[in-house]
Amino acid sequence: MDQLARKGPRKTTLVLAAFVLVMAGISAGTWFYRYSRIQQAKQLSAQPAQRARPAARTVLAPQPSSSSPTAMSEESHLPANPVPAKPRFQFSVDPMLEFDEDLRKALLGELTLTFPELPSYLGADPEKGTDAAYRNFTFHLLDVAEKVRGNRQPATLLAADLLASKIWCPEENKEECDQVRREFVQRNLSFEHEPLGGGFYYSRDLLWRIWRDYPADDAGERTFVLLLGLGWDTSGTCAKGSDQFREVIRQGELFLQDRPTSPYRGIVSLLVGQAYASWWALSNERSSEMSGYVDPKRYQVGADEARLHAIHYFERVPQISPGTQLANYASQAIAPLRLEQVPEQYKFVCIYD
Repeated sequence: MDQLARKGPRKTTLVLAAFVLVMAGISAGTWFYRYSRIQQAKQLSAQPAQRARPAARTVLAPQPSSSSPTAMSEESHLPANPVPAKPRFQFSVDPMLEFDEDLRKALLGELTLTFPELPSYLGADPEKGTDAAYRNFTFHLLDVAEKVRGNRQPATLLAADLLASKIWCPEENKEECDQVRREFVQRNLSFEHEPLGGGFYYSRDLLWRIWRDYPADDAGERTFVLLLGLGWDTSGTCAKGSDQFREVIRQGELFLQDRPTSPYRGIVSLLVGQAYASWWALSNERSSEMSGYVDPKRYQVGADEARLHAIHYFERVPQISPGTQLANYASQAIAPLRLEQVPEQYKFVCIYD
């Protein structure tokens, strides 16, 4: 009996020991399993994620596509997307209005005492160009300008040109037009027929004469600005071609280089900036209305450099002419051009059609 009693506790001890070993084995197995899973997860997370294969497409900048291989194979049968049109921006002011008004005031201040009628005609509505009294005064001023000597002649010629630029004659009034044309020819000035305009018009010959004969005079420099603003072509019929911006750039940069102290550096810088901005705009032209006139491919070479040049010249304007409409205009262009936006309105592209 004593032997059986001693075997009972020993058996119990063995059972407990076996149970403990089994539980320890299970715990160890569980720990090793969890450890191995954790390590595997760490290794997987440490590996770089595999990016989707980029699809070939025409875009402004290369971008990886999130398309699946199946979607990519479907897209390969579709036509390539066109290059998106760049955003456009507009201006709220006309940069030449302030210049034109300053010019009118300067001429009135210099010439009104000699020509008391000048104020009523120099600011006249363009419709007055067909009025006989207006024409008579203009021809009188032209005749007097030829006789003026000294420093007042260029200003008088410039005032006469501004008046004459409003004179026109509808082509159906043949006899009247012939008479007006003779008046111009007698003064060695042109008065030519423009079919699309439906009449006869003065071609601003005096501007070229003033710039040629009085380049150092204030009226001469103002005349240069007028010529530049007209695209360096006063024909009214695109006689010098459609790409006027190229000559505006050439003439404007020469002026700025040769005349570092000119009071008109601000407006000239702005016009040169406009010319470069026009080049940039032409290279991005997408309008269906202009498709028959403008081929953007012709202007691609040098277009981005032109945008940078435009920014450079526009930045100069507020420094040269602070607080003016010119500075306001230039400031509106700088930020959009830096973002590669395209001006909605652009100058120095001549289309006669």
